[in-house]
Amino acid sequence: MSAYDNSDELQKIMVDLWNTIKQQPEIAGKLLASKLIVQFHYREPNGLITIDCSDGKEMFVHGGANTLKPTVEMFMKADTAHDFWLGKVNVPMALLTGQMSAKGPVNKALSLLPAIKPAFSLYPAVYKKYGQKSAVSG
Repeated sequence: MSAYDNSDELQKIMVDLWNTIKQQPEIAGKLLASKLIVQFHYREPNGLITIDCSDGKEMFVHGGANTLKPTVEMFMKADTAHDFWLGKVNVPMALLTGQMSAKGPVNKALSLLPAIKPAFSLYPAVYKKYGQKSAVSG
C-alpha cells in the first residue's frame, strides 16, 4: 500500500511540509545559504515539488509545474520520499542503488542533509493532518 492515496494528497503533504520547514529558522537558514533550487520528481503517485532558495533571503515552495531552472533534481518513488522523511533512507546508498537518482551537483544537495535532519520530526504531524495515520510508523 502506498503512503499516499493519490498525486493531490502527495502534493498537499509535501507543500505543507516544506512550508513548515521554512518557518524553522535553524533549518531554513542553512537551506537559504545554499542558494539552490532543488526539484523533487515523485512517481507512484506522481508529484513535483520545487524548493527555491536562490535569493538566499526567502524560501519559496512550488507544488506542480513551474518555469524555474533547478540546480539539482531528485527522482524517486513517493514511498521512498515518505521513508526519507521518516529517517529511514540513507541517501548516498539510495543514489548508489538506484532507489533515488539525481541530476546536477548532487554533492551540494547531499551537503544539506545534516540541515534537513531536524525536519524529520516535523513530518509525522504534517502527514497525520491529512488523515494518514497508519503509515507513519510503518
